Amino acid sequence: MTQIVRFSGWMAALAAVAALAVPGMVQAQTDPQRVYRCPDNSYTNDLSEVREKNCKLIDNANVSILSSPGMPPKVIGSGPREGGSKAAPGNQAVRVAPATQKERDAEARRILEQELQQQQARLEQLLKEYNNGHPDYLPSERIAGGGVKGGEYAQRVAEMRDQIAMTQANIAALQRELQKYPQ
Repeated sequence: MTQIVRFSGWMAALAAVAALAVPGMVQAQTDPQRVYRCPDNSYTNDLSEVREKNCKLIDNANVSILSSPGMPPKVIGSGPREGGSKAAPGNQAVRVAPATQKERDAEARRILEQELQQQQARLEQLLKEYNNGHPDYLPSERIAGGGVKGGEYAQRVAEMRDQIAMTQANIAALQRELQKYPQ
């Protein structure tokens, strides 16, 4: 009888170890942090499949999942369009009503004109401050006794010149964009 008790105690211990080991083995079957490429050009993170097919680990893998050739791709926002009609299958460009497009063009033109006015006002202010390359000295650029810190002043003048050039380039770009929209 003692032998049966010992045997059943040993079986209980083995069962407890197995119960703890099985979930760990099931969890170790996939590795979500790693991607493996198999010889048949398939990708997996299933470790049993990795061992069977002799797959190789891919470092820093960014994997995209594509639909199979038989399934049409799902387009985000592919629900009903304005007016309740759907675009024809395979037609990627969405047509809008001429009136809607005219409104959009007018809004875009208004925004560009507003930005152009802001840039022109900024250029006017910068040119006034620049004073033909001789802006007024700032108090921090003066030295006691009537001298001037030439390095700081020259750096500020160069920055002003760069800001003026950038603003002029912005104005030219905005004018080019405005030419694309009818009045």
